Amino acid sequence: MTRLKVAILGGTGYGGMELARLLLAHPHVEVTAVTSRTSTKPLADTWPHLRGFTSLCFSQETPEALRALAASNDILFQAKPHGVSAAQTPGLLDQAPRLKVIDLSGDFRLKDPSQYEAWYGLPHPAPTRLREAVYGLPECGHREAIRRARLVANPGCHASATILALWPLARAGLLAGRVGVSSITGSSGSGSEPSKGTHHPERFMNLKAYKPLKHQHLPEIVAALGPDARVDFVPHSAPISRGIHVTAFAPVRGGAAAVSEAFQQAYADEPFVRLVAEPPEVRSVVGTAMADVHVTHADGLALVTVAIDNLGKGMAGTAVQNMNLVAGLDESTGLRLPGLGL
Repeated sequence: MTRLKVAILGGTGYGGMELARLLLAHPHVEVTAVTSRTSTKPLADTWPHLRGFTSLCFSQETPEALRALAASNDILFQAKPHGVSAAQTPGLLDQAPRLKVIDLSGDFRLKDPSQYEAWYGLPHPAPTRLREAVYGLPECGHREAIRRARLVANPGCHASATILALWPLARAGLLAGRVGVSSITGSSGSGSEPSKGTHHPERFMNLKAYKPLKHQHLPEIVAALGPDARVDFVPHSAPISRGIHVTAFAPVRGGAAAVSEAFQQAYADEPFVRLVAEPPEVRSVVGTAMADVHVTHADGLALVTVAIDNLGKGMAGTAVQNMNLVAGLDESTGLRLPGLGL
């Protein structure tokens, strides 16, 4: 088959890095460009693990260059900070009617522009595009809409793990009260630019909560679960580089059999969800697009634990899964990779 032409806009961050790793090995993809606002070096100079796999150099993002990439590629991945994609993407879609965009930022995840401003701190540059965007978590009822989409809003990493933990219960009508969620994440989720929160001496031998009850992924979690969902969400910073581990405490109606059946019906045939017999470990999913999910039940409470790689199922892995869907490919193409194990 003809190879898909794709470009990554913003390749010096960790999301762009992981996208490049997956796409360069994809059997049906030609990566035509990886852009940067700051570098024209070979990709392998910035990401040495890509040595021998590409001769591409980072390319500059002039308006003319972006228009040329929109005209010459089938799919663009926006791996930019919040606010940048929303300003760029509408014009690129208007210019190239056959183009499809997969956005890794939070710019198109929320349908209400007032919610976007409240949670991301700036007015949305293209509010009319919010209704067009399809939320890109295929396992949770969005698969067919993704296949038809021109603009896919890739989910947040915390949101991906939390929604996967709770969506089977919401889908089956089993949620019976306020849900408490603790989500632990690695430092790569904060981006490649060092800060006090990501600097190694600050995270090593340390664990702390941040943005309790106020994290920007909370509204997309609630939107995915339904308007009646009530979720108290507390993220934590952990001394690991990759991975997310979610524990959700969900009051439920129905017993253990109903809870187990809800998860079997939701995920038994999903290629990237593994229902596991013991609480999952992050190291089993690092480097993959997999989500390991465990559920147990006692005294009206479902306790669900989920492990994902924040750069895999939490970001680039799902982005490639979404690319496969919009391109009409088997969604697991290029993604059936075992975890690193250690």
